[in-house]
Amino acid sequence: MTAVLAPEAATSHAPRAPRWRRVALAVPLFVPAVVIAVGGWSHRWMDEDAFINFRIVDQIFAGHGPVFNAGERVEAATSPLWLFILVVGRALFGAFASIEWIALVAGLAAAIGAFVVAGSAAKIQHRGTDGVVFPVGLLLVAAVAVMWDFSTSGLEMSLVWLWLAGSWWALMTAARSDEIDGRRRLGCCVVLGLAPLVRPELTFMLVCLLVAWFGLARPRRVVFDLVAILALPVAYEIFRMGYYAMVVPNTALAKDAGGLHLSQGWAYLANFVTPYHLWVTAVLVLAVVVLAHRMRPDRRVAVATTAMLAAAVVDVAYIVAIGGDYMHGRLLLPAFFAFGLPASLVIRRDTAIAVTVTALAVVWALVSVVWFRPQPPVPGIGLGPAPISDWRTVSGATMKPVDLALGLNGTQAAAAYARGVRGYFRITDKTPRPGRDPDAFVLTLGSIGVPAYDAGTHVFVIDIGGLAEPLAARTAPIPGRQAGHRKQIDFAWYDARFGGPSTNPQVLAARRALTCGPGAELIQAVDGKLTPGRFLSNIWHSVSLTRLHVPSDPTVAEREWC
Repeated sequence: MTAVLAPEAATSHAPRAPRWRRVALAVPLFVPAVVIAVGGWSHRWMDEDAFINFRIVDQIFAGHGPVFNAGERVEAATSPLWLFILVVGRALFGAFASIEWIALVAGLAAAIGAFVVAGSAAKIQHRGTDGVVFPVGLLLVAAVAVMWDFSTSGLEMSLVWLWLAGSWWALMTAARSDEIDGRRRLGCCVVLGLAPLVRPELTFMLVCLLVAWFGLARPRRVVFDLVAILALPVAYEIFRMGYYAMVVPNTALAKDAGGLHLSQGWAYLANFVTPYHLWVTAVLVLAVVVLAHRMRPDRRVAVATTAMLAAAVVDVAYIVAIGGDYMHGRLLLPAFFAFGLPASLVIRRDTAIAVTVTALAVVWALVSVVWFRPQPPVPGIGLGPAPISDWRTVSGATMKPVDLALGLNGTQAAAAYARGVRGYFRITDKTPRPGRDPDAFVLTLGSIGVPAYDAGTHVFVIDIGGLAEPLAARTAPIPGRQAGHRKQIDFAWYDARFGGPSTNPQVLAARRALTCGPGAELIQAVDGKLTPGRFLSNIWHSVSLTRLHVPSDPTVAEREWC
């Protein structure tokens, strides 16, 4: 009786194709990586927010720890893994290149790597079939201009894509293998578990992917997999709770990541979809996914595909619910990339419909590359551009945006500190006011990227938006404010913490509130000396301190806390 071989087994015994043919068949897999490499390099720039991370890197190398201000433990970086990459990059290459160029090269390498890994996953997806595998979805994604912008920018977005590509590779490996074990299984689990270390909200996507993983990975080793997946994120979460006294990054509180702002979110989604006519892209991607399944039905690949598409939908729903972002497209790019991952086809001479759909997608990608661009920036209400803007254009697409400080800029502050000037500067002050600490130089800023970075590690910077400040982050959002900048607190709080003697009733109320109950507990948690006892105490109180609400009006806080 003749044994019937599975496609994979039959392929393994087939004559090996000539090398030139294997190379030719592999080339289409990596066309999207070439597109993102060229587009990313041509659109290279640094976003102003990237300099927040650069300042934290400076503080680490100055011996102050992963903090924004020396002596105050506030987690101002959203992506711990991206911060780690910047630190390693500076340690290795800091003597030869600036941190801006280190971040740019690391970001672009991660973006290219994401498309290369995703192309390799497409090859695994169609293993055992003859023909040219073409990653249609990846090409359509790579052709959109905003993807080029965030291939660099100094932010962690390209690292998000790399995690998604690695996760898709892991699911495809599980789906197309009878058994996955050993180092390969461990590697897949570790990659999946990196989600919250790349960006916290990716945890929602991870849940969808884990459902597929535990349904596909054979043999089932739930305990082993969970330990491998959760080890790094749980270890970092314990560190976060003990060091920062928080269960989420401070940026999550400052940006009201748990709030509900649907009208802003729908506007943000429309701002992303409209300039690139992404409804056409969505139709093409879904057509490819359906066609690929009809050409070669595979329940296990369908499970992985459903999980990745569900992850994209969940991420879009979350971003829309919280009101989106002030940067055009940025927070929707993870879902956009995930949406394109499963859409690939095998092209053969006898598959006219696959050839036709692929040709349409290539034409649409060319149209996107040549014609579609974000809407030009327009003035907003008050200072600055519109609530949602293409910030690469706004900042001039440079390696270092203009210092936006209203009072002293960062360079002036650093020079004044070097001359021995000390004191407390409000946001528009050019000369210092008396400060509570005679040895401190305290600078208040509305934009904490470039000016805070230029000011240096010895200048204490107050962030009125709360990204790097523990009080403003815990206030209620101000109605009508744009996404990412919804919070601000009464300046009396800063006068109370950093200013000199005062008879102002608001300042006196704030000073008393900070010595009572939760106010005193919060300041001790972030400013007190970090001892083993303090670390354990911070872990114990991290949930309550994360949930703590700080009234903007100090008199209300004094009444409630004291």
